[in-house]
Amino acid sequence: MLTVPEAIPPLSSLPLNESDPPNSAWGLWGTGPDSALGSLNYLTDELVARTVKEEVRTGERVGLNLPLDFFDPPLLGRAGFEQKVIDKDPLVVNDDVISFNTQGSSQWDSLRHFAYQQQKKFYNGTTQSQIHEGPRTSINDLQSWSTRCLAGRGILIDYISYAERKGIQIDHFTPHAVTLDHVKAVMEESKIESRPGDVLFLRTGYAEAYAKLSTDERVKVAGVREWTGLAQGKATTEWLWESQFAAVACDAPGFEVRPPTEKEWHLHPILLAGWGTPIGELFDLEGLSKMCKKNQRWSFFFTSAPLNYTGAVASPPNAIAIM
Repeated sequence: MLTVPEAIPPLSSLPLNESDPPNSAWGLWGTGPDSALGSLNYLTDELVARTVKEEVRTGERVGLNLPLDFFDPPLLGRAGFEQKVIDKDPLVVNDDVISFNTQGSSQWDSLRHFAYQQQKKFYNGTTQSQIHEGPRTSINDLQSWSTRCLAGRGILIDYISYAERKGIQIDHFTPHAVTLDHVKAVMEESKIESRPGDVLFLRTGYAEAYAKLSTDERVKVAGVREWTGLAQGKATTEWLWESQFAAVACDAPGFEVRPPTEKEWHLHPILLAGWGTPIGELFDLEGLSKMCKKNQRWSFFFTSAPLNYTGAVASPPNAIAIM
């Protein structure tokens, strides 16, 4: 049974153990099997049951998964999607075999994806050698998530819609920073109140902008390692920690802006390696935005079933939002 600590310590008290990396919360969830879930421990049965009753009203639903072959050529030098359709002649039957990088399209990053670079430690002190000591180790992989799946309340910060109304110009393929003030302004305007255990979704418009690119422009963008995302900083990190999100996600290649506005507060190591908080990237948030605008409500019930296999570093989310 998942348990939530009675009190969450302030960010200023991190790390919980003096010898651990900066801002890490190793041990917050104890040392049992559920500790591997990190902040997904917020998604208790009670929270899920309450969220279904409160958030599912119309029955409308939308998938949050971009096509596996959406990015062509693939971003960041990753392997592209391949499919082979197999004719099972003499039977009039087809099979297909696909190959893809699990981070090539919509994805969850597992807690074995990104470490504290200086200390070379993943979540709960896991080392690279522990992950690679066998052909398929399970430490910090996605299998504990996929066994229970993710379910709970999602909230959408529709930044791109806000920016368009306010006349804020965005080049999605440059380091445009979405500040904490921007996020709070969107929440106030949309009457969004976050709750512990929410899954935070940030719509920057990146995926929508990519869809409008020409073939030549897509080739150029494939090699660009800059993009729009949440601005890093102490105040942002404090807000994320105090909000007690179960997970965070966006529609860009990284949840946070790249290059970072403040390298000291680079969120990938803090979220993944420090807090055990899943990061979702390249989610399809276009249909969700339309559904939220139609209902004038920016909270919803959210489910996700990551792939189930030993040693997964990342996975398509297989995610659905239900209004």
